[in-house]
Amino acid sequence: MNSERMTPHAYCPVAIATAGTAGDLFVVCGFAGKSKVARVDFVSDGGLTADNSNNATFTASVGGTTIGTMVTNVAGTGTIADGGVASMTLTAAGANLVSEGGAVKIAVSKAGSGVAVLGQVAVTFERVRAD
Repeated sequence: MNSERMTPHAYCPVAIATAGTAGDLFVVCGFAGKSKVARVDFVSDGGLTADNSNNATFTASVGGTTIGTMVTNVAGTGTIADGGVASMTLTAAGANLVSEGGAVKIAVSKAGSGVAVLGQVAVTFERVRAD
C-alpha cells in the first residue's frame, strides 16, 4: 500500500453539556512527516439548535494560528440535526501544516448563555511530505 495517498482522520469526543461552559479540544496528528489539516467537522449527538444570541463558536488553530471558525447561529451552521455534520470553513493556507505528534486545537467558546455541545470533532489530515 502506498502511504503517500492515505488520508487519516482523527476523532475527539465533545462533551460540553453545560450551556455556559467553554472548552478546548486537542487532536494529535499521528501521520509521519508533515500533514495538512484538510477538514474539520462537528458531528452532533442529540442535535444543536441554531441561535443568534446563545451559541457556540468552534475555532481551529495550529501553533497558535487560527485556521478556521464555525458558529452555531442561524447564518453559520444553522440547526444541526442529531447525527448531522457541520463543516468548518478553513482559511490560512500554509499555516495548516502539522508535524507528526503536533496538535490541532479546537477551542469552543460560548456567546450569551451558550448552548450544550455534544458530539465529535473529526479532523482530516492529508500527508504532504515524509520529511
